[in-house]
Amino acid sequence: MMIDDPEFRELFQIDSAEHIQNIESGILELEKDPANSEILKTIFREAHSMKGAAGLLGLKEIESITHVLEDQLGKLTKGYTRYQPEDADRIYYALDMLKLLVEEAVTGKKVNVDLAKTIAILHGHESLTKPQAAPPSEHKEVAVKESAAHDQVPQERTSSAVKETSEPRPVQNVPQAPVKKQEAVKFKIDTMRVDPVKLDSLLSYSGELTVSKNRIQKRASEIFDLLFQVEDQNKQWSDKKKIFLSLEKLAKQAGAPPSFLENIRSLYADEKRKWDSLVQRLSALKVKSIQDSAKLDLIASKIEEGIQNVRLLPLSSVFDIFPRTVRDMSRELGKEVYLTLEGGNVTADKLVIEELKDPLMHLLRNSLDHGIETRQEREKEQKPNPARIRIEGKQINNAIWLEIEDDGAGLNTEKIKQRAIQKELYSSETLDTFTETEIHEIIFHPGFSTKDQVTNVSGRGVGMDVVKTFVEKFKGNITIDSGLGIGTKFTLKLPINFSTNHVLIIHSQGWKYGIPTEYIEQSLFIRPEEIQNIDGKLVISWGDEPTRLISLRDYLPVSFEKGIQNKGNGSLSCIVLRHNGERLAVIVDSIIDKQEILLKPFGGILESVPKLAGTTILESGEICYMVQVPELLNEVRGKQILSNLSIESSQPKMVRNILIAEDSLITRVQIQKILEEHGYHVTTAIDGQEAFEKFQRGNFSLILTDVEMPRKDGIQLVRDIRSLTSGKEIPIVVLTSLGSEEQVARGKDAGANSYLIKSQFDQTVLLHTVERLLA
Repeated sequence: MMIDDPEFRELFQIDSAEHIQNIESGILELEKDPANSEILKTIFREAHSMKGAAGLLGLKEIESITHVLEDQLGKLTKGYTRYQPEDADRIYYALDMLKLLVEEAVTGKKVNVDLAKTIAILHGHESLTKPQAAPPSEHKEVAVKESAAHDQVPQERTSSAVKETSEPRPVQNVPQAPVKKQEAVKFKIDTMRVDPVKLDSLLSYSGELTVSKNRIQKRASEIFDLLFQVEDQNKQWSDKKKIFLSLEKLAKQAGAPPSFLENIRSLYADEKRKWDSLVQRLSALKVKSIQDSAKLDLIASKIEEGIQNVRLLPLSSVFDIFPRTVRDMSRELGKEVYLTLEGGNVTADKLVIEELKDPLMHLLRNSLDHGIETRQEREKEQKPNPARIRIEGKQINNAIWLEIEDDGAGLNTEKIKQRAIQKELYSSETLDTFTETEIHEIIFHPGFSTKDQVTNVSGRGVGMDVVKTFVEKFKGNITIDSGLGIGTKFTLKLPINFSTNHVLIIHSQGWKYGIPTEYIEQSLFIRPEEIQNIDGKLVISWGDEPTRLISLRDYLPVSFEKGIQNKGNGSLSCIVLRHNGERLAVIVDSIIDKQEILLKPFGGILESVPKLAGTTILESGEICYMVQVPELLNEVRGKQILSNLSIESSQPKMVRNILIAEDSLITRVQIQKILEEHGYHVTTAIDGQEAFEKFQRGNFSLILTDVEMPRKDGIQLVRDIRSLTSGKEIPIVVLTSLGSEEQVARGKDAGANSYLIKSQFDQTVLLHTVERLLA
């Protein structure tokens, strides 16, 4: 029978799943402590609540089963009967049948449930011939994806109590008839219970955000208009001031009447008032814009935090699935295993919880089938029984850590190497150069398995690949800590926030790329003479060991250049990457800035673009491609390929000395840093007079000067330098905010070689100009 009302269908699905899960968890606890009366009372209440909900909705079959279940639990609670180990199997069987009936009530899909048989089993009138496994629908949910990826037919695990045959038959005597493949049901959470207070808070912040955004837009428009006027005044005010003073002086010398002098002063004062008014308005609006911007940032961050909190779910949402699975699987494998779950109250994003079930299931299967030994093997090795598997979730800084640890046999590196050679993944010579960590990571290779035979549990080589894909999808990483005969621990580290990414923006071949900062260990400049060639690989010395060096342009799918390349004067921009203990130095054209971006993953035909995870649009409107660091490291590993990076002669280059004259501290330091990072030696002066004195004492290859400076302005500095160097042409670059044609002409007449406007300042243009003039 299907529930008619869609809303009640959804509510009953959530409510019944919670009741069944709580009863299953309670039975597992009861198996450890049969005398625990509090657990019995809890289970009894859950069965009673589910019976009431089913009766209200007219679900007679569910009501009948839960009624009998309630009676049996009631007898145990009141002490009329004593708990027996076989009671757990009977209750689990009833719960499996309830899951099927709930599915029918929600979806309308007819299921085969023998009501009389289920009630007879609960009463103990009919015995179970073997430990109960999950019914087909439950098995579909937990089934691994290997069955869909291979042509082999999965063996159906069917409980003898669910078979419709009149007399039981051993499973091994049933002929292997072709079975239609069924796709694994993806674990998905369709509904979330959200605290209404959080939603009200988000709604309030959203309203404030809209108001602040409108205010800032208005302020920006006003400031934009004023900037044009101020810029015009900036270009003309200095000259007007000199003209007014000259007119007043000439008028006095010519004996002009007082009224004429007064008119000149009035005209000068009027111009000064206009200028002061514009400056005051601009300053006031600047302050208001800063305040509004700060308010907007605060509200935006609160909204982001609030939305993340709404999406958070406890890890127990997925952890609670595993105790029953481990119990059934360990019995099937003939092993004794005790599962410990820790950190179920740690919260993670809903998307992670939905995707987490399959990777954890594969890791559990790996531990149960590959890691945990049989009872006889453990007794021979003098290891305790039952074996232990621990799953723990914890939050460390801005990441979720998931640890899956067992005390089994550990990873056999020699067996992994032999199978890798057998599958022609690597040659024996290459494997000899691998570290133990790199050998362990071979198990993540698609199709890799150390099992000789494919079983219902493992052997297809898909499981660990699923784990790796999951971790890389969420920009995390996975590490393996294993000791032969001691056990294995897998640690998954996943970032908490998936909506935005902190990346370092770099240039390569004129294109902009982003590298996630969690993979970056250091950014630095290296000299060509620091690069060595060892066994056909370029390396640099970093820390206590040589680090492999590549040029990023050799490994990216974009093969053509765009725009002007920014090349330093003898130094190379380098980023040291680190992932899962592996380090790689990467040469890039230039390092631009660190930004927080919103990643847009590739879709459609671009989904399989190698070594790129997606794109983002920068504030400048340019497209930035995101580098997939783990995939890049994987391609570089083990390859003896010389980079196309041209190694220049190790002969020391002549150091170029540059003199900067600039009265603005911020501008002076910024230009000095840019030039020094590209191999130039820089001397600074705070005005034209100091610059001229230092020029007379030093030997400079290029001069870079501002115009408006105290004591001596830039134009006079250019004239003075040219008067001293009539036989030697030293390049001079004028950098100023005065961009009128008249000012540019004055600078060139004085002897400047180039004129750069501060409002149009660009690092690439500055460096290109310096390199051109020094060539």
